[in-house]
Amino acid sequence: MKRNQMRALKLVGVLVVVFLTLSCKKDSEKPILTDPIISLAGGERIDVKRGEPISVTFNLEADGGNKELLVFFGGGLLDRVALNSTAATYTYSNQTLGSDAAEGEEFEYEFALVNTQDTQSERIALTVVTVAYDEINVGGETLYDVEIPADGVVEGGESIKFINGRNYYLSSTLVFQDGASLTIEEGVHVYLKADPENPVSIDITAGADIQIAGSATNPVVITSEKSLTDNATPGDWGTFTLRGNTGSIKYLRLEYGGDRNFRLNGAGSDILIEYVQVFKALEESLMITNGNTNLKYIVVTDNAEGSSVRIGDAYSGDIQFAIITASPEAVGGDERDEFDIRETSSPRIANLTLIGPGVDEPNTHGMRIRASSSAKIYNTVVADFRRRGVRLNDQVVVTDLTGPTVFAYSYVFNVRTDPFRDDTNNGNPFRGYLDDDGSLQNPFHNNVTGFEDDKPILVTIPGIGVGSFIPDAAQTSAFDPTSLGSFFTSAPFVGAVKDEASDWTRGWVKNADGSLR
Repeated sequence: MKRNQMRALKLVGVLVVVFLTLSCKKDSEKPILTDPIISLAGGERIDVKRGEPISVTFNLEADGGNKELLVFFGGGLLDRVALNSTAATYTYSNQTLGSDAAEGEEFEYEFALVNTQDTQSERIALTVVTVAYDEINVGGETLYDVEIPADGVVEGGESIKFINGRNYYLSSTLVFQDGASLTIEEGVHVYLKADPENPVSIDITAGADIQIAGSATNPVVITSEKSLTDNATPGDWGTFTLRGNTGSIKYLRLEYGGDRNFRLNGAGSDILIEYVQVFKALEESLMITNGNTNLKYIVVTDNAEGSSVRIGDAYSGDIQFAIITASPEAVGGDERDEFDIRETSSPRIANLTLIGPGVDEPNTHGMRIRASSSAKIYNTVVADFRRRGVRLNDQVVVTDLTGPTVFAYSYVFNVRTDPFRDDTNNGNPFRGYLDDDGSLQNPFHNNVTGFEDDKPILVTIPGIGVGSFIPDAAQTSAFDPTSLGSFFTSAPFVGAVKDEASDWTRGWVKNADGSLR
């Protein structure tokens, strides 16, 4: 009995070995498939309107056949979808973009393909970019029609963002309250409804945040909708107003705005404002009152009526590298001072170039310092006005280089009448004077070399004149603005632009004829 049992066990063992051997041989003959490949039929970024399905098409390559599509979101598996084994493409649309997603908000997805041997492909990434607004056609261009909140007020905690690659249309005024924010990315154009009777404006109130991030080759532009049809005019829209002390503005061009188009009221020194052009505004293109915000690299071109720049109330900030020009055909309205400093303001200004429409054009004067203001101005050019290059009025007090009001190391020329005009009881010592012995006294180091018939003899700067703010060669100055404080850049030369090689206006500033520099 035992012998029979032993034979039986041996037989079972032999059968097991044979079975295993045959099974292994069968498995070894099963082919090993190459890893599957999945790719996007479109780009790696897609725009999707909020509240609508996210639809994306894939190319599928799975040796041996497809099994399923894996969808990942937020680092984890979101979905898996069974696939037709022989399909070469598949469109996935199981997800919907949230109705509360913000303009430009991005969502990152990953996808992988699994074949019939359960081998997973490398993951591919897809970025879904939110579209918050409907499209609108204006002047033949497709824009995004910004949804205006109730009464045009963006409340605290809310934000509006305009993103690179899209241009926008604004049909009515937006007011950003304390705690709200506006962000505009590089290259964005914002077209405002042209309605001079009810001008559309953008108002950043105290406590709101503003972030405008253009570049020298791709500035942010806020302009009239009529610029799309080449019939925009000054006053098509209203003002871009900034209050408070939070934010940054770099490479911004404002076009065809209204009165006081770029309006700074009580803005503080913590906000960065650099590289801004105000182009063909209606009146007082740049108006600054109160606060102590600082500005650098500013251009005002062809203000239509009234002063190009008005600085007033108790403003006490710093300004460096500014260009103000007026073309003969652009000058209108009553007599005007292109650069007006008034009330109790006390700005410090360096490297300013102020060029008028020419000595034969009526109505225009250069710079006027008046009321109880006390400006300190250095390394500046005032040229090409019919009269009154630098005028003093009212209670302005001038003593010496350390006094309350200074216009020094600067040039005034090509002014037919009164290049230095005095309407105070102090005289206008900026032009220098003759001492009792007949020698020239020039305590402010301006460009006066003497007097003839009681008129100052003035040195000019070749290359600077109507329509041109770049000198043929750098005009050096003995004064370096860095002595005024850390805000100022070293610039021991006269005017806003040192020479052709140093032209900081290239690529983003418009000439008077509308061409880019």
